[in-house]
Amino acid sequence: MRVPLLDLSEQYRALSEEIRAATDEVLASQRFILGPKLAEFEKAIADYCHVPHAVGVSSGTDALLAVLMALEIGLGDAVITTAYSFFATGGCISRVGATPVFIDIDPETYNISASALKRYLDKDCHRVEGKLVNENRQTICALVPVHLFGLCCEMNEMLAVAREHDLLLIEDAAQAIGADYPLDGGSAKAGTMGDAGCFSLVADLPSTRDVSALSTSVYRRQFPARRTASGNTEREIAASRSLVGCAPGRGEVLHE
Repeated sequence: MRVPLLDLSEQYRALSEEIRAATDEVLASQRFILGPKLAEFEKAIADYCHVPHAVGVSSGTDALLAVLMALEIGLGDAVITTAYSFFATGGCISRVGATPVFIDIDPETYNISASALKRYLDKDCHRVEGKLVNENRQTICALVPVHLFGLCCEMNEMLAVAREHDLLLIEDAAQAIGADYPLDGGSAKAGTMGDAGCFSLVADLPSTRDVSALSTSVYRRQFPARRTASGNTEREIAASRSLVGCAPGRGEVLHE
């Protein structure tokens, strides 16, 4: 018997009428970029994650890239992340000119190992004029834990490390939208515990029954809009967003 790698037919049958209606509404409006449907989607994601801001972008890769650019991470910086993830995690760090530092994983969860992270910081990094510097004299400025397979990293440990070493904490939650983590006597959604979180709604990831490829960056605070060499701000770069994907995507968030 042939077993398909990905089969969304059952989910689509359950939501097909609503998806078609939402898509037809966007097509009829001719508002394919930005517009009210995108604003509704961003609000739905922000409300679902219990955060003040969400920005829709074209992919999980662009979500991570936009955050790194907005935080002005670049040449001379090093960003700590996991050795086991989709290539975009390390690729986006390299794309902004920074160097990814790969930390080994916990063999039980496949997420970044908190003990390996602490060992690296203790043995291979030191303070120079108040900055955390590695053996290559690069400034360690951020930590990007990746929540794999719907399972959050040990975020209490990640947050403690980020606070101790004054690191920005960016959650790559592309595979974990909707996942909960016990935090401060309650629970928090994946992607909402650090300074920023990035999601993906591509169909083969364990998100809500999604049919779109729209992704979201969730921000706890407002980042400065910096001009690039092309004259556009990062916010304008992130604004190249498809509403045909957005309309069904909002429905998936609300049906979770």
